[in-house]
Amino acid sequence: MSRTRQRNGRGNGNSRWSDVGKAVHDLAVSRRRNSAVSRFLSKATRIAGVLSLCIITAVASFLLGGALGLVHSVGKLSGPDQASTSPTYLYSEPLGDTEGSRRVIGTIFHGENRQAATLEEMPPSLLNALVAKEDERFREHPGVDLWGIMRALYVDLRAGGAIEGASTITQQYVRNAYLSQEPTVARKLKEAAMAIQAERQMGKDEILVNYLNTAYFGNNAYGAAAAAGTYFDKPVEDLTLAESATLVGLVWSPSTLGTDREAATSQRELVLQRMLANGYITEEEYTAAREEPLPEEWPLTPVLDTGLEGSPVSREYAALVQKELVDELGARTALRGGLSVYTTLDLQAQVAARELLYGPAGYLGYPGSPDAALVSIEPGSGAIKAMVGDRDEGSQFDLVTQARRQPGSSFKTFALVAALEQGIDPKARFVSEPKTYEVPHDNGRAETWEVENFDGAHNGRITLEKALWLSDNTVFTDLVLDSDGAGLANGPGAVAEVARKLGVSADLGETPHPSLVLGTEEVSPLDMAHAYTTLANGGRKVELRTISRVVENEGRADEEVLYTAPEEPREEQVVSPEVAAKATEILVGNIERGIAYKAALADRTVAGKTGTSERFFDSWFVGYTPQLATAVWMGYAEGGATLEGLLNLGGNHVGPVEPPAVIWRAYTEQVLEGEPAEDFEGVDTSRYDPPPETTPEATDARPSAAGRGQPGPGAGPTRPDRRGAGSATAAPSPG
Repeated sequence: MSRTRQRNGRGNGNSRWSDVGKAVHDLAVSRRRNSAVSRFLSKATRIAGVLSLCIITAVASFLLGGALGLVHSVGKLSGPDQASTSPTYLYSEPLGDTEGSRRVIGTIFHGENRQAATLEEMPPSLLNALVAKEDERFREHPGVDLWGIMRALYVDLRAGGAIEGASTITQQYVRNAYLSQEPTVARKLKEAAMAIQAERQMGKDEILVNYLNTAYFGNNAYGAAAAAGTYFDKPVEDLTLAESATLVGLVWSPSTLGTDREAATSQRELVLQRMLANGYITEEEYTAAREEPLPEEWPLTPVLDTGLEGSPVSREYAALVQKELVDELGARTALRGGLSVYTTLDLQAQVAARELLYGPAGYLGYPGSPDAALVSIEPGSGAIKAMVGDRDEGSQFDLVTQARRQPGSSFKTFALVAALEQGIDPKARFVSEPKTYEVPHDNGRAETWEVENFDGAHNGRITLEKALWLSDNTVFTDLVLDSDGAGLANGPGAVAEVARKLGVSADLGETPHPSLVLGTEEVSPLDMAHAYTTLANGGRKVELRTISRVVENEGRADEEVLYTAPEEPREEQVVSPEVAAKATEILVGNIERGIAYKAALADRTVAGKTGTSERFFDSWFVGYTPQLATAVWMGYAEGGATLEGLLNLGGNHVGPVEPPAVIWRAYTEQVLEGEPAEDFEGVDTSRYDPPPETTPEATDARPSAAGRGQPGPGAGPTRPDRRGAGSATAAPSPG
């Protein structure tokens, strides 16, 4: 009994510890149960993942089996297209009566900068970088990597999305060389089949070389050899380890990495890490390569054009033809090669223009002479017949189409047309004298604008047409500012609108300054030639063109005419025939009675206008006959250099360089020699017949005793300060 009590006494004294022990026991049991459940769920998840992977792999194997079944139907693969197609040839107009008298004026090679290299020329670092970055098991698989597919699926499953690709280098190669980029099952199967066939047909190194010769690296560079020149300006065989890794990295996103130097450096780092991890380079090589900087200019020497080559005589024209070709046919068709492009170029006129400007006996043929631009257009068709710009054969800047220069008084023609459109009589009289204007600004403030004529020559009360003949600044500023209510409504806007209608494409501003009338807004020679062509064409603005016909695969069974210029050119009546005729009549008077008499031709009627910009930076003559409109600009291609003291203007301004009017006359005489003289449609010039016994009316517009120069008052304005209230002066120079 005592033992029992003792047992009972111990139990009663430790009852609370007994409860705790029970709780601990229960918790342990619960944990064991939960752990078992967790282990079961984890095991089930793994089993499910493995089953899913097996199922997916089985499906992939099934699809691959189907792909393998396609191998026999693929047959032997043809060699990859690693070379450009046949060139596109640009032809002049016939020099004689037969098509065979045409001459090649330019050649467009392929639209891609595509260069191929041999295995011997490619450095091992380039091949190793490609394998390390794109396909580590390249040397082991038969073209399609089942293990790579399984690994990629596993990585994607764990990540819950597409992380790792499974295309081998061989698959990428056949996709680039033979297939489209469509993400379809059919294309995938064919890609796999062709990859296996490629591996059977080619060696591993040959596949690597073909891949690198067909891959796109950005900036129009196709192939590693082209990329080596584009990004590093060196042959592919001279690439360093760092440069090889860089080029391989570019393939990942060529359009982005090809222009982003920092991103290209980061991508290079990833390639180098892969090369290190796969044992292709040592730690020392890795460190040295990642510290090698990319060129500051990125890319270093981009080849963004399309391999256009042409004679120095016609290179600017050929470039303009190429642009029109792309506009008409689209880049893909225009630049794929194999085309015969028949142009509107009059090769004899082109040669004459270049020789007159820059030839050994030309007006500007001596060292240090100014530059010039000349462009001729056939008014009825809009065909550009000749175009010559900078003398430098290697220049990438075309003075005819790209240069923007102040046209000076040649812009007054547009004010004349605006006046005629508003019903202002060209016989209306204005006062030629120094003028001071208060020109309001949008901010409510005003500027003081002072205007005078060249050499202080003012002409008193004269008609509007005579003001144009004498290129009088002060009359035309009165006209554009509507002084005394006798001028233009919305003068600056009206002048700008006429310029745009006639063919000036330059941005003249929404609210141009009145100095616009004196030629302060910059335009191209092609713009000015186009605008005067419209007047020569009776107010009908015609679309300019350089191409008559385009033929693909000419002389072959699959020959096809891709483009033929319309028989009736695309044109629009932008100025009434009556206004155009009257403006032409007055411009004829400028040759017969005004300061532009140096442009006169003995056997045919000429209309035109001179122009000289502020401080003699630019000198112009834009003129036309019924058959041909031509603009001639003279100045310095770099800009900022004056012609003052160089131009032979007669009187007190005799220099060694003949002005553009003289060049225009010599060129037009030569080009139209043997052509019948024609009259302007609807233009009455009888009042200028017979020519007066005296030279132009103003005494300071008379030629020197030697008969040289282009003298007389004119416009050459200083652009007024547009920043607010203040003053500005139209600094005169010959017009």
